[in-house]
Amino acid sequence: MKKIILAVCLLFSVSTLLFACGGSSSSKNLGKGKVMVLELESNPSTGYDWVYETTGDAELFLDREDYRDANDANMVGAGGIRVLYFKGTKEGSANLVLTYKRPWEGGETAYDVVYEISVDKDMNITCLSKTKGVVNSDKELSFFPNPKFEKE
Repeated sequence: MKKIILAVCLLFSVSTLLFACGGSSSSKNLGKGKVMVLELESNPSTGYDWVYETTGDAELFLDREDYRDANDANMVGAGGIRVLYFKGTKEGSANLVLTYKRPWEGGETAYDVVYEISVDKDMNITCLSKTKGVVNSDKELSFFPNPKFEKE
């Protein structure tokens, strides 16, 4: 009986460790292109919005952004999708930190995500990985989308 309990405890410990490691960071090299597109769940009626900053050598700029209503556009206060289009302006490596917060309210943050990127000499952006940010959140990493890429 002790061997069975020990085996179950060991199996639980290993599976917990694998889940914790796999849940904090996605696989490497999530794509490459001239324009990196992120589609993030958003609900402007709550006062929250996506804010971004880059840290590192590479520089990105927000070329444009769009907002798509939820499937049921007749529903008051329903969320939608914020679509952000980034282009590279300076070669190098950086972290693109996206934070969902109320910018007008002293920065109360709901959650954040970090995309590790590099920009090459031709201004192609490569997304190397994504990780959950520093804000404690009940959101799993899979909640944050992998980027899509456009040629131009």
